[in-house]
Amino acid sequence: MSKEAVLFWMPMWGGFHEAAWRADEAPFDPAMNLAEMRRMLRIAERGKFHACFLADTLSVGAEGADVPPALISRTAKGARWEPITLLAALSQSTDRIGLLATSSTTYNEPYHVARFFASLDHLSGGRAGWNVVTSGSNGESYNFGRDQHMDHTLRYERGQEFVDAVTRLWDSWEDDAVACDKASGMYFDPEKLHALDYLGEHLSVAGPLNMGRPPQGHPVIAQAGSSEVGRAFAARNADVIYTLQADLGKGKEFYAEVKEQVAENGRDPEHVKILPAFVCVVGRSQADADEKLAALDSLVDPVVGLDNLSKMLEHDLSDVPLDGPVPEIPEAQVGSKTRQRYFLDLARRDKLTVRQLMQVAARRGAFAGSAGSIADMIEEWVQADAADGMNVTFADATDSLDVFVDEVIPELQRRGIFHREYRGGTLREDLGIPRPANRFATTPRP
Repeated sequence: MSKEAVLFWMPMWGGFHEAAWRADEAPFDPAMNLAEMRRMLRIAERGKFHACFLADTLSVGAEGADVPPALISRTAKGARWEPITLLAALSQSTDRIGLLATSSTTYNEPYHVARFFASLDHLSGGRAGWNVVTSGSNGESYNFGRDQHMDHTLRYERGQEFVDAVTRLWDSWEDDAVACDKASGMYFDPEKLHALDYLGEHLSVAGPLNMGRPPQGHPVIAQAGSSEVGRAFAARNADVIYTLQADLGKGKEFYAEVKEQVAENGRDPEHVKILPAFVCVVGRSQADADEKLAALDSLVDPVVGLDNLSKMLEHDLSDVPLDGPVPEIPEAQVGSKTRQRYFLDLARRDKLTVRQLMQVAARRGAFAGSAGSIADMIEEWVQADAADGMNVTFADATDSLDVFVDEVIPELQRRGIFHREYRGGTLREDLGIPRPANRFATTPRP
């Protein structure tokens, strides 16, 4: 029997391609347009996407103060609404699709995050999810009074304590703690309300949370981490794991390793969903998709494109002729050697100019395909145990979401590898992930 795919949608309201916002058909400033967001989310829900996932950072762009304002001003990275507030609003415009938001364990406190996501879970009827991040840029640290970012290992140590504290706060109230017994005058059973008194090396929380247990017990926990410590963190805590894998072989290796780590933590690997990132431009035909991607490439701003490519190659290209060959570049000493080698090998193989390679880098991994070719790729990865599904992002800001819902989803359903209807009332039920028991409960939930 074919395995069904889980599909999350990660909206980049202005498109994921570096130049997508410049297309004539792209909406004006969609990241600040609630009506446009509502429209798109309803389309995704019509397509039966399991969830919408909002990525987030706590600075302008990726590095904030490290990036010149003149450069940031030429990108679509400036504005973004606080994601939990936004999803609370969008929850009232949808009924079934899951709603996941990013929230940092480095620049928040556990009580805040536990309360935010418990509130969202109640508001949405059990559709909330928390994407756990430890934050990773200096721009964020500057915004919170720190001269430099917290050490990687320390961030994950704090992150583990943070998750432990949040999940315990969600268990503060047993499911039947609130009786509202008017005859006796007892609003809640005091024996079913539990203080935390959590004391770790980095955090302390007294508790209890000042609201009832979330409908899902615990909102779904998602995490993205490909480093050794990140994978271990995800295997201990996450219900959904995001990843970025270069090819099917690497995807299968990651999938097998993480599922094994999940089992070693005493968890059922079937209850942890691994979703690689999948960036695409969807056309009514392959020629249509190729034309869309080429049109986006033609809009790449040389200032932004060269800066982006310089980062990919770990080498300053500002004085290199745009229409000349890619020069010989020393091996990266700080950044990703694999990433650098990928782009240099591509340039040599296809005899690309600097401008052409800059345009490829601006695609940010986008795949141009028709309904058939995209369905083929999703099916191949899922059936090969390289993924449980995909975290889909659209490179353009025009109609790829519409075409995906109108053509790719029906093709996946025809092949029997995607659900035709939502299967439960909560996100956990739709994903097939059990509702966690309350660790403090004296009697099991009926």
